[in-house]
Amino acid sequence: MPVFAPLRLALVLPAALWLAPPAIAGDSSGLDPALIDQCLDQARTDGARLDCAGAGQESCLAYAEAEHGDVAPVDRQLNCLDAEWQAWEAKLTETYDKLKATEEERGAERAEALVTMERDWITFRDARCAYDRITNGGGTGGALAEPTCKLNETARQVILLMAYQRDRT
Repeated sequence: MPVFAPLRLALVLPAALWLAPPAIAGDSSGLDPALIDQCLDQARTDGARLDCAGAGQESCLAYAEAEHGDVAPVDRQLNCLDAEWQAWEAKLTETYDKLKATEEERGAERAEALVTMERDWITFRDARCAYDRITNGGGTGGALAEPTCKLNETARQVILLMAYQRDRT
């Protein structure tokens, strides 16, 4: 690596952050992750919590249409699906880390079993969602099926891990 590469990165990164669009309603997509938290807080059953998958879509799509009306509707929808999936991924990481800490306190075998389950679940989720993409055609249906599946499956896993954590505390 050239000697000046780290310096170049140090100068470019702050400029890139300065040029980044401001976060509106949670992030630049218009998705407000607080809507997911509000939905989860109001839900009284795991079934109702599962209904929180997609909680940010309506406001995100409205924002995207208002701010980016020149972008094709399917692209706005893909952006909102991705933004909400990322919000659920962050929630999954937080929930998993909390449960893993709980299981580590109870024994290494339990923690290792959780790690194995989560790795296998990721493989399952990705395979299932790829299947959804393939079986929904090569057009818009397939393009929307995979990110919709990832959002829903990730939310489902968050709810499952939350239930495990509730059972252990």
